[in-house]
Amino acid sequence: MSAPAQPKAPSATKGGPRWAVGEKPKDMRGTMARLMRYIGKYRRDIVAGVAFSIAAAVLTLIGPQYLAQITDLISGAILGGTALDMEGIWHICAVLIVIYSASVLLSTGQEYLISASSEKIANIMRDDLSGKINRIPLGYYDSSSTGDIMSRLTNDADTVGNSSSESIALLISSVTMAAGALIMMFYTDSSLAAVAVLPTAFGFVLMFVLIKKSHKYYRRQQRDLGVMNGLVEEVYYGHDIVRAYNGEEGSKRRFSAINESLYSSAFRARFMTSLMPQMLSFISNIGYVAVCIFGSMMVIDGSIGYGAVVAFIVYIHQFTRPILMVSESLVLMQSVAAASERIFEFLDAPEMEKEEIGGNVPADVRGAVEFRDVRFGYVPGREIIHGFSQKVEPGQKVAIVGPTGAGKTTIVNLLMRFYETDSGEILVDGVPTRSMTRAQVHDLFCMVLQDTWLFEGTIRENIVYTGKDVSDGEVAEACRAAGIDEFIRSLPDGYDTVLTEGTKLSAGQKQQITIARAMVRDAPLLILDEATSSVDTMTEKRIQNAMDLLMKGRTSFVIAHRLSTVRNADLILVMRDGEICEKGTHGELMEKGGFYRELYDSQFENSE
Repeated sequence: MSAPAQPKAPSATKGGPRWAVGEKPKDMRGTMARLMRYIGKYRRDIVAGVAFSIAAAVLTLIGPQYLAQITDLISGAILGGTALDMEGIWHICAVLIVIYSASVLLSTGQEYLISASSEKIANIMRDDLSGKINRIPLGYYDSSSTGDIMSRLTNDADTVGNSSSESIALLISSVTMAAGALIMMFYTDSSLAAVAVLPTAFGFVLMFVLIKKSHKYYRRQQRDLGVMNGLVEEVYYGHDIVRAYNGEEGSKRRFSAINESLYSSAFRARFMTSLMPQMLSFISNIGYVAVCIFGSMMVIDGSIGYGAVVAFIVYIHQFTRPILMVSESLVLMQSVAAASERIFEFLDAPEMEKEEIGGNVPADVRGAVEFRDVRFGYVPGREIIHGFSQKVEPGQKVAIVGPTGAGKTTIVNLLMRFYETDSGEILVDGVPTRSMTRAQVHDLFCMVLQDTWLFEGTIRENIVYTGKDVSDGEVAEACRAAGIDEFIRSLPDGYDTVLTEGTKLSAGQKQQITIARAMVRDAPLLILDEATSSVDTMTEKRIQNAMDLLMKGRTSFVIAHRLSTVRNADLILVMRDGEICEKGTHGELMEKGGFYRELYDSQFENSE
């Protein structure tokens, strides 16, 4: 005979039950209401799963009544000295098998529907989050932690996917089971029901007190985990500095202090949580004892039969277990609401202005660029680019120099439409970049940045990247020009070498690969942002020659702190405090003896 099906409790995680670790949402009701609207497409699956769960619970609640009948048949035969009604007993057993089998099938259907709908919800959320990433301006990322954004896309989406539908189904099925068991107990015998419920009710009061007290330790545990992760990440990425400055002992002391605090909070949280099932078991046992004692007395008095006592013992289990899961499901829903709230907060973030499909790109891009009174500030009311105006002729090499914070990189970001100007215009061949789509603007440029970026893949894939119809010969030619071809061919797999985090490449070699990537992209405009900052003098000379070839026939913008790399520029724009303070060729600016001369002399004390 199959055992009665019970509502499924949430699985536990390391450090305690999953439901016990959760950030409390600011507006649980509003967030859950929005989540339900958000998942409306799969509402039928969830409703069907809940209906299956309720039906399984009802069937499970009916079972003890048949167990009572079997018990009464057997006890009546024994006490009355008559033969057992085996036909009646087998008939009831057959009914029980059908009931419990149907309950198992319904529970299985519920698990399938709920699990499938949860994963579909998570899938939709990830798609929406992925699309949102491309619509949010870079300013949002400037003011947000990368780790926090990644957590929303992974941890929060997983929490919603794993628990959103499950928490709702668990709550409804648990309430159904507990309420049904209570009703069936009073239906069977109200006096014995009162005896069974009183100790259980007292135990639940103690259980909720424990839950409330344990929450603060779980919050402290999560805080300590966050501090520890931050310290480990800090020491891992800065291990060279830690070693160079003999900071190992200090790091160990900090880690030990955090670890001790984490041990204390985790131990208390887990200990208090572990008391709950023990308390539940203790209270259930008291209920069993009370039912057996008072039930036996009532059997002797002839008030009830033995079957009623057996049914009550089953109902006590069906009543106490679901009540615990009701509290679990409520806290689990808090965790789902908190994760959903963070996801919705990201999805509600301001987006970049919508663009017209098609845009307006010059038919034959020559590379003439004009800045017309461009003004910009990352924070409203704090302007950092003040009336920047400049015309750049096609094929001209323009260097932008100045001290740190002068606005050099900001100008390039505005040119690429990574940010939108507050006022003024930027035009390419007389066409405002605002009238083009951002993708069309990006197609006009190839870039080499100070911070190298290589993704996991082969060297060839990194160089070609989004390029189409790029031949192996073009890739090799670009690498020879960048001075990296010989090194690549020395690798066991050559251009098919897969780059991972463990691949040993120097900063200069990574930079040379990104320079080769820019070379294979056939774009009319070029941006070099400290492109040779990570290479030695010998490598810099080879790359500079390659850059000179690459810049021929292309309008080029070169941002440089190392002024030796821009002496041959057609035009040097000297920026200070978001404005052009000087401009001209290297010779003209040196002759002028102004701010550029000061910058140059500070780098080359023996310059002519």
